[in-house]
Amino acid sequence: MNTAPPVVFPAQRPLTRWGVLRRARITVENGQLVVRTHSGAHAWPVGPGGVASAIHLPGRLCPAASRTGWGDASKGTIDKFGGCLHLLDGAGQAVACLAPSDWVTTGGRPATLDRPDARPTTNLDPGAGADYLERSGLGDLLRQAGVPVHTAPDGQEPPRAPKFAGPLRPGPRAAASTWLVPSFALLILVFFSWAPTNAEARNIVASVPFLVTALVCFGTAALSGLAGQRAGRTTAAAELKPSPGVPVTRAFLDRSALRLTAEAVELRTAQNELRLIPPPADPVNGVREAVVFEDAGRPWGVALADARGTVHAFLHWDTWFAGDPQFVGLSDFCQRAGLGLRRQRLAPFPAGEGEDRAARPWRTGDYGMDQRSAYGSFVPGVLAGGLFLVLFFGLFVWDVEWTPFFPVLGAAFAIGVLPYVVRGAYRKWTLNRLVQPQAVGGFERSGGSRFDKQGGATP
Repeated sequence: MNTAPPVVFPAQRPLTRWGVLRRARITVENGQLVVRTHSGAHAWPVGPGGVASAIHLPGRLCPAASRTGWGDASKGTIDKFGGCLHLLDGAGQAVACLAPSDWVTTGGRPATLDRPDARPTTNLDPGAGADYLERSGLGDLLRQAGVPVHTAPDGQEPPRAPKFAGPLRPGPRAAASTWLVPSFALLILVFFSWAPTNAEARNIVASVPFLVTALVCFGTAALSGLAGQRAGRTTAAAELKPSPGVPVTRAFLDRSALRLTAEAVELRTAQNELRLIPPPADPVNGVREAVVFEDAGRPWGVALADARGTVHAFLHWDTWFAGDPQFVGLSDFCQRAGLGLRRQRLAPFPAGEGEDRAARPWRTGDYGMDQRSAYGSFVPGVLAGGLFLVLFFGLFVWDVEWTPFFPVLGAAFAIGVLPYVVRGAYRKWTLNRLVQPQAVGGFERSGGSRFDKQGGATP
């Protein structure tokens, strides 16, 4: 198999932020360490004239990473347990700061083969004890490039170089429409605080805030819907689709996939989240094997792990493989992708924690705030409340007498809310509809790959 350049990908992103995944990454190219974010790239030669070493501050954030401005809110919170990694020049001065938690592919606590679920160890310390630096692949990538990595003995931040690039983060995690609510509030504030002297102009201005916000809502719904339809059209050398043995949603069947592309192993979920995993051709951070977890001889999950034992993806047995008990699809995928395949004994998740949430019907409460803003009923609710305020103050405060005022507001309401109503109905009655396993096409049991008695894959 041809080797690929070592790479570190950012954490998984929702559909509206797939562009961040396509642009952001950390690589070593032509003797330069290159850190790409959604907004640009920073490159330094490896050596005294660029990046000569790196120092890790575990368990705490430096002042540069702790300081977040208005534009950083959508990028998500940095996990303090991952600490900060400072890239140093030959004089020991920091040229940039990286947050290892931003570069853990699962988007949460790093998972290992002895704890593949990536759940918090405690509710108070969700990342305590996790080695974010090594599990993200940053440590091995730098060492392979000839950049030694040290841990700050006293936990002190190193001095900054004159051209310190600051904390380099991959890009936003929150959906773009998260900013719609404060924007709408600002428009309403202007609407109430500024009244043109001309009566006709005043009446026209009364409809502007809601019209503008409605058009933004319509654009968000339309663009995200089109993006969802076009998603997953990249060419794949190998693909694994779920073969469930329990009822799952139509969205899970249609969207969920594990695919090997030219640049990465891609995991797409039923909620249109995308995760990029370094491919097997990556000699440093690439995924190496698929591990089938068993308890008392019964499989209950499959993990994709790299050489460090870091789990980049966990697939539940009942929703992904119960309809294919001989692992024909998994064996074929591993063979095409160049992955090893083995069994490992491990106790299953505790009762109540083993459910595959991605395969069951999702409700509004299951979404995060960013997803709720983009897909749920949150935005239409805000718009409906805004409509009430506009109508109330238009009638009783401004004494609006402009004839087209109410038709304009009605049109704005239809433009802003109806697309979400249609999408919500489609999600409820189609995507969230449970499909029985008998209705899912199965595999031919007489052929294909299977496990031998030692747990290896055989044709």
